[in-house]
Amino acid sequence: MDFETATLILQLQLEDSNELFESCEDFERTAAIVADRKMSSSIARACVLDGDVVVESLSQEQAAAGDRDIACTLGGVAAHCSLPPWTVGSEFLDEELAVSRSDGLDGLANESDEDVAESSSWASTKNLPEHTKRSCTACQEQISFFNLARAPCDHEYCRDCRRDLFRASLGDDYLFPPRCCRQSIATGSSIRIFLTGDLVHRYEQKKIEFDTPDRTYCANPLCSAIIRGENITNEQAFCPNCLTSTCTICSKASHTGDFPEDVALQQALDAAEQHGWQRCYNCRRFVELEIGCNHITCHCSAQFCYTYGERWKTCTCAQWNEDRLIARANQVVARQPVRVDPPQQAGRIAAVVQNLRDRHNSDHQSWQYIRGSHQCEECRHELPSYIFECRQCNIQACNRCRSNRL
Repeated sequence: MDFETATLILQLQLEDSNELFESCEDFERTAAIVADRKMSSSIARACVLDGDVVVESLSQEQAAAGDRDIACTLGGVAAHCSLPPWTVGSEFLDEELAVSRSDGLDGLANESDEDVAESSSWASTKNLPEHTKRSCTACQEQISFFNLARAPCDHEYCRDCRRDLFRASLGDDYLFPPRCCRQSIATGSSIRIFLTGDLVHRYEQKKIEFDTPDRTYCANPLCSAIIRGENITNEQAFCPNCLTSTCTICSKASHTGDFPEDVALQQALDAAEQHGWQRCYNCRRFVELEIGCNHITCHCSAQFCYTYGERWKTCTCAQWNEDRLIARANQVVARQPVRVDPPQQAGRIAAVVQNLRDRHNSDHQSWQYIRGSHQCEECRHELPSYIFECRQCNIQACNRCRSNRL
């Protein structure tokens, strides 16, 4: 074996050892977090189940101390330092429990509590009182508080719904990053405990892709992986997965000389011009507007004017096309089950048109619950029992879309 080969082998072994050492440190930190949370969970349960007993005991102790002070005063004996007044009831424990939960119990798993201190009541019943349960924002199920994770907007999600939200965001750019009420949900330690290792890894890879402003994907259709900046040199992107070289200008396989003609792209451009489609200035997706105003929010979060494709509020175009506005008003009025004569119908349409003009920049903060079978206008899913309708712009959306998409 020559010297260079031996050196390379030793270097690779050293790198493997370093990676293994770092992995061990990660495992130790994770184990410490889980152990701390198990203890916190046990303490929280003890506070809930033994809280009334503790309050009663302290109240009796306070009463006894008060009686002794009175006796000392009547007997002319100096009183000892009395206990501080105890005026706390079980409702205080509930409040303290809620504070503790928001500070660190959001991501507690429903795990076994062996070898962890627990109250006698908990050991005998293993059931939590109803007042320790909360409603999941997504599925509306009543879930134990330590199995709920709180979003920045204070909405709470159970373990399954949180995983579903992160999993859905990986396949839909419009849902990424996962958010609730337009606020991103960070993957902190209290959230990661709700997610599988594979899901966290896929999320981190997706985040790298999402945070890359000018993305280059592998030209190999069987790969199509995003190529990171460190693998791009002189307009040539090298894919470490399949070893394909991609031209960053035309997104085709690397070539010399002029760019090859892209027949499929030219056909798409011709179709877009024929049908009046617009193209996003950021991600270059094609967008078709059928009804509504000219304000377009693309899947990549870019906002632009549908008329000329310029960034939103950088052009002097009208904010809506009258034909599309009237078409949307007709669509909204058609939902109403009660039919009226033509003059009244025209009045309803005119009222909706005016409402859309006044509230075209809706922030979707006010919703009404409507019973019956409906279709979500965002994800197109059929809902058999109910739908939510925005009071401002009349868009109808499912529970997930109104919280995580709009």
